[in-house]
Amino acid sequence: MNIKYIKPLSIAISLLVFFTVFGTVFTIMYQNFIHTFLTEERRISLEELRVVKEEELAFKQQFSTLAIPDENQQQALTKIVAKHKCMSSIGVIHNNYFVYSTYGKRDRKVKKGLEPGFYIKQKSMLTSNPVIYYLLHLNDKTSIRIYFKPLTLEVLDRIGEGYINFGGIQLATNNKILKNKLNIVHSRFDLDNIVTGVNIDRVSVIKLFIKRKLGYICSLSIILLVSCYLLTKKIEREFIRYQIRHHRIKPYLQPIVDRDGHIIGAEILARWITNKGELVAPYLFIPYIEQEKLTPLLTCSLLDQIYNSNVLNNAKAFKLSFNLTELCLFEPKVYALSKRLAQHCRLVLEFTESTPFIRKDTPKKMQVYRQHGVEFAIDDYGTGFSAPHYLTEYKFDYLKIDKCFIDNLNDNKEKSTHLIESIVFLAKKLNLELVAEGIETDNQAAILKTLGIRYFQGFLFYKPMYLKAFSQLIAKSDKP
Repeated sequence: MNIKYIKPLSIAISLLVFFTVFGTVFTIMYQNFIHTFLTEERRISLEELRVVKEEELAFKQQFSTLAIPDENQQQALTKIVAKHKCMSSIGVIHNNYFVYSTYGKRDRKVKKGLEPGFYIKQKSMLTSNPVIYYLLHLNDKTSIRIYFKPLTLEVLDRIGEGYINFGGIQLATNNKILKNKLNIVHSRFDLDNIVTGVNIDRVSVIKLFIKRKLGYICSLSIILLVSCYLLTKKIEREFIRYQIRHHRIKPYLQPIVDRDGHIIGAEILARWITNKGELVAPYLFIPYIEQEKLTPLLTCSLLDQIYNSNVLNNAKAFKLSFNLTELCLFEPKVYALSKRLAQHCRLVLEFTESTPFIRKDTPKKMQVYRQHGVEFAIDDYGTGFSAPHYLTEYKFDYLKIDKCFIDNLNDNKEKSTHLIESIVFLAKKLNLELVAEGIETDNQAAILKTLGIRYFQGFLFYKPMYLKAFSQLIAKSDKP
């Protein structure tokens, strides 16, 4: 895969993760939000209905001998109804006849043989709507029915049309029937079996949900966005690491020649080759590798690939230069590979201008490398972090003149010549070899030769080439 596709791909993967996780968490929060309404409504409803269950013993003790209630008993029943807001009325049944009701006197026959407990009567004689009541036997001849007021599902009605399922009947606010599957007039139910539900108004519930959970939603979004950003970076980094570890980034060698055009060495450059054989421009991945501190990994890969190639055959006098940063110098694997490679060629490690030296023990570490024949160069001198003070603090063997100074020989010859002359003078005083980079014209080469520069590198002589082409080239050329 080409690196230019990895960023869009990593972003796409991160966005997919974001929306998947956000959608999942949002859905769970949304369902829990609705469940909270259902649970709260069920709690309120059960509290109202359980009133009679909790006071059943008191009813039996107070009215155990009740038959046809006298005036005092009627007042007592009325007070009970007034005390409990959920009750609408209490009816007294004696010998299977309604003999009294706090709502109004009744005298009619009722159905025999009903067990004590909660019932739904499908049609009230007064309102033609269903009614909920509790049947309690006081003695062998007398029972009471405690009628409840119509349902007020205030909690559930905030998010739609709430209802309670009493087995085969679903009742909404004011005991409105939503569903009726019963064929009997009086349907008995158990409190533990009633279920709350709601026909959700999506717009209302989402508005309410967002209003109440906005803080959580915003926090979740921020956490996920940060996580997805880090995931994007992680995917990019791991992708690059994978490419480096599997040697998808290949060493390309640009020959370095002397004044007579003889090849005396080469600089190893990193070139990314895709699966389709396309060449990825270095500016697309080198800055990222340096930024993510993957340069040691890349340097190890290039050192390893060169070591296992046939370039080293009869290359004892060849100078092979590798770009690296200060960080690479302290990587044990870079040290081990450098020590091994230095046995087969003149190994030169070039410090790039893109990162500064920050460690105080760098000179000491360079000396450890020197014990194995490794030489050092400062790349692109005069640009980036390749400042003149490095020449006093660190020991180098080569100084490479950056292409920008060479290019100016065409447009601003006099000033550029003076500048290069000063670099040549400085190099001689410090006993440094000079290599001029980026030479593209005969005129540039001629001027540089007159200034005393011995080694050259650029498209005028050779372009960077893959290992096989370089091996074939040096096989044909004279030995340096």
